[in-house]
Amino acid sequence: MKPVLFSLAAAALIGFAGSAFAHDAVQPSDTRSPLEIVAAFGTALDAGDEEALARLMASDVQIAESGHIERSLEEYRAHHMAADIAFAEAVATTVLDRRVYEGDSLATVITEAVSRGAFRERPVNSRLMETMVLKLTDGDWKIVHIHWSSASLAADNEH
Repeated sequence: MKPVLFSLAAAALIGFAGSAFAHDAVQPSDTRSPLEIVAAFGTALDAGDEEALARLMASDVQIAESGHIERSLEEYRAHHMAADIAFAEAVATTVLDRRVYEGDSLATVITEAVSRGAFRERPVNSRLMETMVLKLTDGDWKIVHIHWSSASLAADNEH
């Protein structure tokens, strides 16, 4: 398994995006912190574990990427989940910064990362931004919104 997560660099390169950052074990109960849930999401993408991904997201999750939106877990599963998994498995992603803003029942986790490698025979060298909003529901944090964006990095512009 790659020591990486995912990315959306594919959005700029092939018209769709994937994502996730970090690796933690995905457990059946999601009584973990928002930061742990986001990390578990990355692990599940890397492992290709669709059931774990589904447990981490609310059924009405909204996923925005490349100017498009998927308005439910079912829609995400039917459209981009498989491609995001394939991207996460193929490309190395390094988290540069991750910040958590947590309230009583809502939390926002913002991650900045870099992805490098190749996907579908295309080079990937991108800066990634991921925003996940989580909601505390019945004692468990669930991802209710994900926004992924990426931009290609020039080899000489790696700040």
